[in-house]
Amino acid sequence: MHWNIEQILWTLVLTAHLILLIVLLGRDRVGRFPWFTSAIGLSAVCLLADHLLHGKLTTLAFYWQSYTGIALEDILGLAVLLELVRHVFFSRRTGLIVKPAGWIGWTLFLVAINAAAIWYFGPWPSWQALHADPKQLPLLFVVLFAMKGQLCIALFAVEVALLLRIFGKRFGFGWRSHAQQIALGLSTYAVGFLAVQVITESIKRTVHLTSREQYERIVHLFTNLDNARFALWFLVLLWWIIWLWRDEPTGPSAFVLAKGEPVLPGPPPPLEAGIPEADRQSDPDLHD
Repeated sequence: MHWNIEQILWTLVLTAHLILLIVLLGRDRVGRFPWFTSAIGLSAVCLLADHLLHGKLTTLAFYWQSYTGIALEDILGLAVLLELVRHVFFSRRTGLIVKPAGWIGWTLFLVAINAAAIWYFGPWPSWQALHADPKQLPLLFVVLFAMKGQLCIALFAVEVALLLRIFGKRFGFGWRSHAQQIALGLSTYAVGFLAVQVITESIKRTVHLTSREQYERIVHLFTNLDNARFALWFLVLLWWIIWLWRDEPTGPSAFVLAKGEPVLPGPPPPLEAGIPEADRQSDPDLHD
């Protein structure tokens, strides 16, 4: 049996999903990142479903299955980003917390930027296409939501990773924290995904096919771009496996009282500090 590059990548990515889930469960990370764990589990299920059902369903049924899975991944992707933001900026690890005005302001700012980018980045279906076949309108909405949702989540991932990188240390989450590493992986894959989308759309808009050979070259190029994106996803999963297996570094910012006052590590107090003076005088073992 001869395996091609797509089959090898699919096997590696699915294996990495399963190993990452084992790490999340075995190292007790699920309680801290439940939405991230759910997103990885859903990604593995969609990956397996697309592979097993491809060619076994009608085209319409396969589109429903595939794009519904992508839409669910988009929803969970947004939940993961909110989980990271809440984990870092509302943990009170250093006694700091984002005020409601700042939270609302940053949210509106990022939503406005992403909405403008998504609106500019086509293509959008025409009004005639929406009404060409009313029976296929629900599927068209699912496909549109899934594809635009992927773009939106990718933009949010880059922006959230930048916010965590710039302000995370002030809130007690340095570069080596698990939240920072998850955001770094998400943003790295998001940059690759956006680059592939930009290149693909540029080729579709500028290249005019005139022969069968040219068409095959374009298809081969798109396949290589998709394989590169898939390989990047595998590297991100491998990165998460390594970092989430390791414990977060401890330091002054990792020890915080309920009131938000830092507890600095240092030498323990002398043993006799908690012993009454009368007992120390009567016990010869406590004299020098």
